[in-house]
Amino acid sequence: MATAARVHGTRGPDELQTANGIRDSVSCGRGHDIATVDALDRVARDCEVVSRQASRDGYRNTESQHETEVEPDSAAFGKTVVAVFQVGRIFDGGARNIGFATSRNSGRTWKRGFLRGLAPRASDPSIAYDRRHHVWLAVSLVFGGGPGSSLAVNRSSDGVHWGNPVTATATTSAFGHDKEWISCDNWPQSPFFGHCYLSWSDVIGEQVVTQASADGGLTWSTPTTAPGFPGRASIRGAYAPGVQPVVLPSGRVLVAYFDEGTFAALRSDDGGATWTNELAIAPANYREHPGLRAAPLPTSAVSSDGRAYVAWADCSFHPGCAANDIVYISSTDGIGWTPVARIPTGVGDAELPGLDADPTRSGRLALTCYVFRGSSLDVRFVASKNAGAAWSRPQLLNSRHVPIAGIARTSQGSMVGDYISTSFAGGRAVPVFVLAAPPRSSRLREAAFASSLPVG
Repeated sequence: MATAARVHGTRGPDELQTANGIRDSVSCGRGHDIATVDALDRVARDCEVVSRQASRDGYRNTESQHETEVEPDSAAFGKTVVAVFQVGRIFDGGARNIGFATSRNSGRTWKRGFLRGLAPRASDPSIAYDRRHHVWLAVSLVFGGGPGSSLAVNRSSDGVHWGNPVTATATTSAFGHDKEWISCDNWPQSPFFGHCYLSWSDVIGEQVVTQASADGGLTWSTPTTAPGFPGRASIRGAYAPGVQPVVLPSGRVLVAYFDEGTFAALRSDDGGATWTNELAIAPANYREHPGLRAAPLPTSAVSSDGRAYVAWADCSFHPGCAANDIVYISSTDGIGWTPVARIPTGVGDAELPGLDADPTRSGRLALTCYVFRGSSLDVRFVASKNAGAAWSRPQLLNSRHVPIAGIARTSQGSMVGDYISTSFAGGRAVPVFVLAAPPRSSRLREAAFASSLPVG
């Protein structure tokens, strides 16, 4: 049996790896170092970038692929960050459960567990914090017990102890939900302060649907949709829309989503009771990768000065759509949007971005994404202190390449998830992402990791 080790870096830059299930001690020495470590490893302060395992698949059911954790989302309030993700991914859809990992020190250390009451299968987790009601809300797509699907919301006052789920939408007669997302109005000056919005793609009616809660997720409104789209029957296109509700300080709700060759947005000024017609806000073009499950689903955030940002993977800046960049647009009202701009993430094919804006200091943005290089993935991080006018040099967050052969397999290709996440907590950026090691005796080793990084 392996024993704990003391791992020391050199006088130069090092990439150290101790994610091995043993409590090791790590020091990095001089140079700019990256350490990928287990949850309980002891790490010295001379390690500049620490990517710590936040959770690990502990299930042993035969239906799932083990060990797999995919598709993290996260939210933060103060120094507390809560992440949710699929655990025990199943080849033909969903996972054994939704896991959570919670940090109270801006992502440096984590407590982990599993949400309650989501059997038999759960997928597409998303999380938000309701500032008015002081509650964390984790929403999951639940299915597998019959032909239909439903959306379930687990609630927690501390991000660690979770109640049984509240059903936001009743089970449909067929599989009717996809890629739900939740966001709360945390602006005290808003007339709808404390309202939370749950948006999703209705795969039967092919429309964007939203529900609202004004009591901390205990009850949810009747689903509402936008007016019809003249001359077009579908808003789904080749991929799920990846709806992203965000709230402006005025209380206006924006839902941005991928809509075939464009990105579009819906608006509501009455707490989600009614919605405008869709508004095209940017062109979209995406390069696919056979064998890798990835899509141009958006990621969004609102800065402390009320500006909304939407980012996604797009190949428009490369002749012949040769590779994807991460691009973004922004708006103060959801009507007028800036031109599409590229975010410099370094050499390689950029995929699956997770964006956030600092809720305490305007103009500070942070973005994490994967970079695809044929047989492997890397995770990179960039930040801006001036609302995207300039970005930091891309920072690698993994000390070993992630082999495509080591991540969960699906009918649409191997996956680390359809999205990842970044959250600001206590002034630091906290990316949450998936890393994997080569399989061992046909067993996968794919888990959720997180870093805690200064910005500026």
